[in-house]
Amino acid sequence: MKIPFLLLFFLWEAESHAASRPNIILVMADDLGIGDPGCYGNKTIRTPNIDRLASGGVKLTQHLAASPLCTPSRAAFMTGRYPVRSGMASWSRTGVFLFTASSGGLPTDEITFAKLLKDQGYSTALIGKWHLGMSCHSKTDFCHHPLHHGFNYFYGISLTNLRDCKPGEGSVFTTGFKRLVFLPLQIVGVTLLTLAALNCLGLLHVPLGVFFSLLFLAALILTLFLGFLHYFRPLNCFMMRNYEIIQQPMSYDNLTQRLTVEAAQFIQRNTETPFLLVLSYLHVHTALFSSKDFAGKSQHGVYGDAVEEMDWSVGGKANNWEGGIRVPGILRWPRVIQAGQKIDEPTSNMDIFPTVAKLAGAPLPEDRIIDGRDLMPLLEGKSQRSDHEFLFHYCNAYLNAVRWHPQNNSGSSRRTTNHCSMK
Repeated sequence: MKIPFLLLFFLWEAESHAASRPNIILVMADDLGIGDPGCYGNKTIRTPNIDRLASGGVKLTQHLAASPLCTPSRAAFMTGRYPVRSGMASWSRTGVFLFTASSGGLPTDEITFAKLLKDQGYSTALIGKWHLGMSCHSKTDFCHHPLHHGFNYFYGISLTNLRDCKPGEGSVFTTGFKRLVFLPLQIVGVTLLTLAALNCLGLLHVPLGVFFSLLFLAALILTLFLGFLHYFRPLNCFMMRNYEIIQQPMSYDNLTQRLTVEAAQFIQRNTETPFLLVLSYLHVHTALFSSKDFAGKSQHGVYGDAVEEMDWSVGGKANNWEGGIRVPGILRWPRVIQAGQKIDEPTSNMDIFPTVAKLAGAPLPEDRIIDGRDLMPLLEGKSQRSDHEFLFHYCNAYLNAVRWHPQNNSGSSRRTTNHCSMK
């Protein structure tokens, strides 16, 4: 199973409030490659809106996700801390939540930037994908829900956009099916045929109950398999508004447009107060989808269609190589950040936490280590070097790569990497 990493775009606006309390919009895309937007060199996928944001702000060329996987990278993004610090890095090969009922989630004592801004009087919303857990002890305690982590409003999905959520797109559980269903059925079948042959040849007397037991075992495995296929979508693929399930299973029809409408309505509701909006797209994580207005229009099939639809709304996979963690990063703040900049210094998605906190006037927590660094000195040209001397990259909970950016050296970063395979 290939698991996606997070890709981040950041859009900053300060039009209705003083510069000390700007409105903040964070736009996040799932599985979008560093070379997919036009502003990063792509000549065939059309992303005019993303390109316009880049030309009006800052483009980060060495922006790194803290993990190549959804759940730990989102935890790092929300808290400004490496996911191993919050327990959001798995010791097993499956490093993300695959079920709504999965145990665990972003710990209740973790502090997100949404909590900090909410305490400063901001109206906060998460629209789109969460993927940081839902409940602790019962399905109604919602201890890991976005509304328990600083968001006033949530509209989206609690899990992720799995292929199993869209009929006809296959399954992420193929390997598990082979090991837990097809292989046992083959063993039972071969055993039945062998015993039947030995019994017929008179070489071995096999009681009739043995045959019935094996047939019952095969029927049980098949029933459980069919039950999983039938119930997985409604139990794990649904849309929520705050704590309420509003569509089960979810429909992909005009999904991006619905997220866009929700985002626009949230902004309109908060014209008189400072707000934080995190718009977390399902694009372009599999299962790939696009509305009829974009289907078949790009030069890159359904993937290109999905990218172009996501770009309309904006108006490497699963390893620690460059394609797994190096992501697009665009920041725009009219009249504050100089337009047309390109910054080649190493930055991290963890840097959003201290940056957002400073802009909102919120003090950073003093009872924990914050791994992110404030980006404003770089963005405003007050500093020419990143505050990150080292950036650590984990394969689940195992240290896998280190990027070293010597503070007393004007040369490029150096990087040591071990291969990380996740399936």
